Amino acid sequence: MILVAIPAAALAVASLVAFGGRWVWWLDVLANFRPHYLAALTVMGLVLMMSRWKRVGIAALAAASINLALVAPLFLGSPGEAGPEAPSMRVMSFNLLSTNKSYAEVLGYIEAVDPDLVLLHEASRPWEAAVESLGPGYEVIRPRSDDLIFGTLVLVRGAETDSVSYGFAETQPRAVEIAFRPEGWPVRARVLSTHPLAPTGGARARLRDEQLGFAAEWAARQGDGPFAVVGDFNATPWSWPFRKMMSQARLQNSQIGFGLQPSYPSASSPLLRVPIDHLLHSDALVVGDRRLGPAMGSDHFPLIVDLHLTP
Repeated sequence: MILVAIPAAALAVASLVAFGGRWVWWLDVLANFRPHYLAALTVMGLVLMMSRWKRVGIAALAAASINLALVAPLFLGSPGEAGPEAPSMRVMSFNLLSTNKSYAEVLGYIEAVDPDLVLLHEASRPWEAAVESLGPGYEVIRPRSDDLIFGTLVLVRGAETDSVSYGFAETQPRAVEIAFRPEGWPVRARVLSTHPLAPTGGARARLRDEQLGFAAEWAARQGDGPFAVVGDFNATPWSWPFRKMMSQARLQNSQIGFGLQPSYPSASSPLLRVPIDHLLHSDALVVGDRRLGPAMGSDHFPLIVDLHLTP
């Protein structure tokens, strides 16, 4: 049983020290695996409880319960309800992967899903040329500057469209704001698309946190209307900058009520994936549906969310 007790103790410690992510970047990386800690500690705890290692088993189950408290709201919460006549729009956010060349497959999927707003992250010049084949239904917005190889490419269908790019270089917010009026809506919706850096080291983790902080400040300025923050956050709901963002701005997590929906990495086992692609929305919006699409040559799955405007 010692071969179970030692890993259980290590996982329990990792899940607890992960709360220190606000001070140490790599501890915050550990926080991304709350569902994995929950599953492993529950199994190990039950095994230890049936042996002579009952105290270690109790400790493992106690640590599992802490992680359960953090994961369960994604399954037990309610996304809310909108009236049958509520105007709706569909948003698709997809990190293409910079080396992806599955142009026809992705464009065919966009046509099949028929979103009102498409956000294609890590889109390069060939992708900017490829989307022109979608026809006149979408307005194409290229917010990256000419000195960058790739950025977020925006396809939007609606009226009264405006956009503001905040820059996609490493030290910039890596975000673009889109304001538009979807078909049938009496007001415009505002969306901030963001793609912070991956926290692969201390410096990049700090930049990621600042970029998510920018998104939180943007959301806090929006008032009471319909708005959303969407993109590849490179952070899970249990990461410190994500939790800080939720506390600073009046945002709802579209994941509530739809479970984990882990979006990365697509090539790994489903048991090893984490949810880092998100849509957070204001109280003026309700989630009608939320799902992931096929990888289509990327290391991410696309996120598709149906939003309804509340009265």
